[in-house]
Amino acid sequence: MNNNSFTLITLATILLVGFNTGFNKIKQCDITPINETDAYWAEFLGHDQTVDFWPDEYVNYWAVLVNQNDFPNVGFKIQGEFPEARYFSYNVYGEDRNSTASIFDTQIKAENCSVNPFNNQEKETSVDKNLYTLYVVPESVSEFDTKDNVLKFIEGEKEIGIILRYYVPAGGDFAGVDLPKIEVFDLDSKESVTIPKTSNLLMVTPQVIGRIDAAYSLQIDNKVRFYRGDPTGLYPNNDNQYVRTFLNYDDDDVYVIRWKVPTFPKNSSEFESAEVRYSSMNLGDNITNNFDGIYDTQYKLDKDGFVTLVIADEIPELREKAETAGYNFMPWTLPGNKGYLIYRNLLTKGGMTAPYSLNKAPMPSFATNRSHVITHDAKNYIGAYAPTGLRMTKDEYLADFGGFNDK
Repeated sequence: MNNNSFTLITLATILLVGFNTGFNKIKQCDITPINETDAYWAEFLGHDQTVDFWPDEYVNYWAVLVNQNDFPNVGFKIQGEFPEARYFSYNVYGEDRNSTASIFDTQIKAENCSVNPFNNQEKETSVDKNLYTLYVVPESVSEFDTKDNVLKFIEGEKEIGIILRYYVPAGGDFAGVDLPKIEVFDLDSKESVTIPKTSNLLMVTPQVIGRIDAAYSLQIDNKVRFYRGDPTGLYPNNDNQYVRTFLNYDDDDVYVIRWKVPTFPKNSSEFESAEVRYSSMNLGDNITNNFDGIYDTQYKLDKDGFVTLVIADEIPELREKAETAGYNFMPWTLPGNKGYLIYRNLLTKGGMTAPYSLNKAPMPSFATNRSHVITHDAKNYIGAYAPTGLRMTKDEYLADFGGFNDK
């Protein structure tokens, strides 16, 4: 064989191998298309003060609700792009509005040739989007168990709810991506099924309102105590821990509240080392609307890791005193005089063993035991990590913060 013939054969082999490699790469990157729509999502933005259930100011929510009596044999296939956000998740809810299954960002496996940026993975291909696919099916259905990202819902309940959450979304409310597409399908035929658009998922019930209003008697003196909250009926996020308090606000009131903050991540490389993924304090009212909030990167921390929050009327001298002292100031903008403060920690590292775990505080039962007003104060269980506060007059505040710093 002469040199020219050898060269031609070598070139042909390289081209053939290169072609096959490219072909296989394209084939491996194929993603099964879905009969998709984003029309089923109902939108609930955290900064919308008309949304019920005390949404976090810096979290946006999208929900789908299906009546199992009308659609008893359906599953869901959801295909989306990993968003630019501090955190995102899916929760599945039953008719009692408690989460029965959930999955969050770092647990979600990416599609072929995509990567999950929440796991600090970098793109290794030329694909434009990092995609994932999620299945939501009944508990008794096992045929999807070999697939990635499968959540199960409880059969026989009237309602199936699915909520998508983006925490601190970048690039606008949608976190820089399109809403995930949903295909609702018949579990037997696998054919697409059309369901009504969700419109009334996040509506508070009279039973919940009654439970809330009864708790305003808990402010028995000028001390502000926080308690573990019962999230039943409020679509809680499975990854959150909550404590809350009730404020009976008078025109002459100022509230000063302080707590020690667990460490939180500055970027995704710190997700594993941070004590919580996210932390926030939000101010709502007695009918579950939310009017203001601050989250971890907005906290003004002192040298010991404490944040102090002042809640008062928007009066220049009140704000100036707080800001001069290095405190956060939150104006009272509620339409009434009944406030509701919720402190959230997300993805608490260490679980119940962590000194900052809000779930170390037991759930009180005020209706049956009034002593829980004192004994179940969260500070009795997690110390400085529990928010505590003092109610005072404006004059007391302007004089010396009502003596708060001496207590």
